[in-house]
Amino acid sequence: NNSFFQPTTLKKLGLCIQLDHAPGDRCYNPHPSSSDDFVVIDVHGVHEIVLNFCGCVSAQICYKQLLHTRWYPATTSDPCTAVVFTLMEHFHLLLFKSKVSAYEFCHSLARQNNNAGLIATLHSMRMVHEWHHLRQLQCAGRGNDPNGIHATTTCELAVQCPACLLTCPHPGKNIPQGWEDGSPWVRWKYALFIVIDANFRLKRKAVSSDNVDPSLNSGWAYFVEEAAYKAYLAHQAGIKQDCSTCVSHNAINLTDTKSSYGLAATGVGTVDC
Repeated sequence: NNSFFQPTTLKKLGLCIQLDHAPGDRCYNPHPSSSDDFVVIDVHGVHEIVLNFCGCVSAQICYKQLLHTRWYPATTSDPCTAVVFTLMEHFHLLLFKSKVSAYEFCHSLARQNNNAGLIATLHSMRMVHEWHHLRQLQCAGRGNDPNGIHATTTCELAVQCPACLLTCPHPGKNIPQGWEDGSPWVRWKYALFIVIDANFRLKRKAVSSDNVDPSLNSGWAYFVEEAAYKAYLAHQAGIKQDCSTCVSHNAINLTDTKSSYGLAATGVGTVDC
């Protein structure tokens, strides 16, 4: 304003993006986004722009036009927000390497526009869940199945542990044929050693349910199918747990005495090879 710098947006500067057309090509039937407001979330912040969807005869549906531009829409119905693929890939790496949460990551992006925390933060948890789900399907090659992704079977998306293929015995893969016919002095080398460990202090509160927040690939990867798992737990509820005879190990003996009110899980156990 010829006196001092003041914040502005790309929309106020006149930036208008036309989808489904090459740069410089004119669309003769542009359809503005809802309320003529569109928000794009990128690695360097949250931006307001003017965006027009293509309304030509050969045009794709709105969310597909965004995907062709490598923008992930927040919804498939009248999208007004999108996240660029670069940001999704960036957060995907940060999630695994630095364990940053989506909540903290979204607040960090918002502070790039206003570090005083005066603007509303856009949360993209659902987009992150969908992105991870689609990446799993892509890595497993499910898009090439003529029957579609719904033909995915149990554990088909799980990646087999590479160390397990080297250290754990697998008949037909890494141990010789006829190993079971050898002498006991030879067969012991092909035994599978299993260890069990549990944490009875790791609690998870019952803040949601499968009906409110359903899984996108329940039973397809590393977690069992929810309904079958709960049915098994209900069937095992009346079976009494064997008490430990070790006087210095009361973890198992005290598991049923702890309060489980308001908790979805009171502990976790693992079986490792």
